[in-house]
Amino acid sequence: MAIAAEVQRIRDVFSATTDIRVPPFQRSYAWEDDETEILIKDLLDAFRHNTVYFLGAIVVIRPRNRGPSDVVDGQQRLTTLTIILAVLRDLSPSTDEQALIHTMIGHETMGMMFGGGQRWRITLNTADTPFFRENVQERKATKRQEEIREAANGGISESQSRLAAAVNQMYDYLSDMSDEERARFAQWLLDEVTMVRVRVSEYSVAYKVFQSLNHRGKPLSDHDILKSALFERAGFSVEEAREQSERWNTYTSRLGDRGFGDMLKQVRSIYDRESAGDMVTDLIAAIIPRGGFRAFLNEQLPRFVNAYDAVVNGNTDGNNVGPEALRRIVYLRSIHHESWRAPAIAFLVDHAQNSEQADRFFWALDRLAYTLQYSVKDREYRHKRYRRVLDAMDKPGVLFDADSPLDLTGREKSDLVERLRGRFPNFKQRRSLLMRISGSCENGVALDPRTDCTVEHILPRTPSKGSDWYEEWSKARDREELTECIGNFTLLTHAENQEADRKSFTEKMAVYFRKGDPSYAYSNDLKDRTSWTPEDVRARRDALIQRLAQDWGL
Repeated sequence: MAIAAEVQRIRDVFSATTDIRVPPFQRSYAWEDDETEILIKDLLDAFRHNTVYFLGAIVVIRPRNRGPSDVVDGQQRLTTLTIILAVLRDLSPSTDEQALIHTMIGHETMGMMFGGGQRWRITLNTADTPFFRENVQERKATKRQEEIREAANGGISESQSRLAAAVNQMYDYLSDMSDEERARFAQWLLDEVTMVRVRVSEYSVAYKVFQSLNHRGKPLSDHDILKSALFERAGFSVEEAREQSERWNTYTSRLGDRGFGDMLKQVRSIYDRESAGDMVTDLIAAIIPRGGFRAFLNEQLPRFVNAYDAVVNGNTDGNNVGPEALRRIVYLRSIHHESWRAPAIAFLVDHAQNSEQADRFFWALDRLAYTLQYSVKDREYRHKRYRRVLDAMDKPGVLFDADSPLDLTGREKSDLVERLRGRFPNFKQRRSLLMRISGSCENGVALDPRTDCTVEHILPRTPSKGSDWYEEWSKARDREELTECIGNFTLLTHAENQEADRKSFTEKMAVYFRKGDPSYAYSNDLKDRTSWTPEDVRARRDALIQRLAQDWGL
């Protein structure tokens, strides 16, 4: 039979004649604190009520050569159970109990002269195995709490951080129990907690099962399912799948799970510009006419990862991006709509070898993206415009034609200038715009969106009653028109902004220029001013617009 099922106690699951390993197409450890806490609380509650507990089904592949079984569904539960067993082992004062529990985690094989030694009941993927053995499986590993807690706070991969957090959580729960109660809990866990072990003999079946099963706790992400589907359709051998999985895990570690998933959505937008259906289905269909699955995994996916990392995170390793194009990319990263990302990524993947064209493209995309952000309210129009840019990339010579979708019409240019003269009460909008204008100012630099800068209202939004501000700003009409315009803004650090607050203009100037030069170029023109009037704000607004207009050729 291709499939067989059996109800097993935890003692049986971890004492089987074969060991279990996480196959190459599986994701790394994904349970967060919520999932692990639910499990340990449920187990402790069932134990204290002296009831049996069913942990659902696990699915393993038992190959014909009788080697280790690959777990298809259940690795999150098996890994977490191993952590619980390891903590119980390390907290036990009884050497006999320690030895018994350890046999559920690792076991001795034949003597070293026969190639034996310590073997483990469960082996994670290549990236996480050393960490898991050192901090969980080895005897007394979980007692190094201070080191493990430090590890959970950074400096390791996302999955390893989750593993460390799970160890800490289980240790906190179980160390609160008395030695006697903990011993009874360990006995109950081994004998009264059950799972259904489903054995599958063929890898072709495993791939299908992998895609169709519902997971307890954290559902499969789109990129988990996509990986399985790509590996199946590429016809990888087990060893090839393992190698490809290591590369895939490198990408997810580099971008993070969320970033990697978003990167794939951008690929779908580039490959299939009209569809808004299931991402996995759309991508699979789009990859076939573009060289097939092996070509995508070996050639195209690495370029997309590099391009996405540059566009979203500012990491240019693996990209031949010149300083001017990079500066424009930094400008773009401050925009809070994301539709511009697909054209930027597509250009880096296929066209960035020509540095002159790259400079020209990102200059135009910088201008277009800010125009669509600030003077075009129709979101669907934005999406269609970026799709037109993608279409133009596919046609030699069209991208930089006079009628290029990258270019602005006369109406769009005038609408943008008019919008820049208006009010910007929305914090995100005004911050990204000010960061962009700051780059166009004298001695200005492109500001990373993660920069510690905030928007300061020079004329406070609500001046203190009786303050000097009302001498020059007595008209409510002036305050209504100009308080939220770009002429009345500047950029400060958080600390400077808090200090400036609603002080007088003279007192604010002392904060802005305490170090001689301001923190950001947006304040350069304020240095020699002694007053702040409505006329000053209007003149400054117009001067800042002019700087931006010169940069963008408006």
